Amino acid sequence: MKKKMILVLVILAIIAVVILISLYISDKSFRDWVGKYFLNKEIVEEELPTINLNADKQNQVHVYSKYIALLNDKTLNLYNKFGEEVGKIEVDISKAIFDSEGKYLVVAEKNGKNFCLVLEKTYLWSNSIEGEIIQVCVNSNGYVAIITTDSTNKSILTVYNSTGKKLFKSYFASTRIIDVSISKDNKYIAIGEIDTSGSIIQSNIKIISMENAQNNSEDAIIFTHNAESGSLVTNVEYQENGQIACMYDNSINVIKDKKSEEILKIEDDSITFMTVKLKNNIAFIKEESSGIFKSNSNIEMINTNSGEKNITTVDDIAKEIKSKDEVLSVNFGTEMYFYDTNLWLIKKYTAKQEITNVDFSNSMAAVIYRDKIVIINF
Repeated sequence: MKKKMILVLVILAIIAVVILISLYISDKSFRDWVGKYFLNKEIVEEELPTINLNADKQNQVHVYSKYIALLNDKTLNLYNKFGEEVGKIEVDISKAIFDSEGKYLVVAEKNGKNFCLVLEKTYLWSNSIEGEIIQVCVNSNGYVAIITTDSTNKSILTVYNSTGKKLFKSYFASTRIIDVSISKDNKYIAIGEIDTSGSIIQSNIKIISMENAQNNSEDAIIFTHNAESGSLVTNVEYQENGQIACMYDNSINVIKDKKSEEILKIEDDSITFMTVKLKNNIAFIKEESSGIFKSNSNIEMINTNSGEKNITTVDDIAKEIKSKDEVLSVNFGTEMYFYDTNLWLIKKYTAKQEITNVDFSNSMAAVIYRDKIVIINF
């Protein structure tokens, strides 16, 4: 009898767990309630670790992997999730451009010549380049793309492998590169460029073969997609399965198997923000009136592999969105929501003052103020 009672209790416990998990997955209200009261997903500024800043210095902050990088006085100071300093790297860079993916961080001098690559807390290599650096990109394997400009060419693309070896350089005399992304397998580079030589702006997406570019520059470009006349490309992003998400000022397309498919079209001003800088997803915000002088923000996400759509609504007007890999942030002024790629809430942060600057990785976020950094751990 005792064994039977134990068995019944175990079965009932399993059924209860299954019901709770099902409710958590399917019912947003229940999920929000559990997140607030049991999972500590709603946090306030006073509860969080901070890094104090010297407000008289030019503090530049970037979050990558498990670290917060703070650049000032040509020193990259590295902090962990508790706000403890865990490393220092001397760099010949004053005003920085950052990019990161996974454990790699590239730092370059904006409109300058110097740049370097960091792996977690370790300095790997640095280099200098001719022309003025206007953009940098690194992938999860440490391959680096540098976009420069000079008096002859509007854009020059130079690519290095993870050890700092220069693989190739391509010149673009008449078009300006707006964004660049390196594929996850290091085989291809996608660029979004604009040609302003005519009466109408022409945006193009080009795919460059790394192997061909090293052997024969004439065969380097293996695919070109010409966007609709007047569309302005703003971002390109290689995603997990080799597809490229392309964001324009009026639409989002995905290139798969050298074919471009439109998955979002802006036909009115209800869509206020868009982003493609996500793992296998694109996201956008559609503002919807909910009464006199009141609007809601419908946050929507589309999986670029399956086409699956998720949506969540916040009773406020969004001021900004940012995204990186598996995290989407939405700024509502003194509140910041962080979501995963299922649009499940990771954290809701409430501040005492307006939030104007935030950066994050899959592990943590830094809300950056003039005199301090507030750290949010995911």
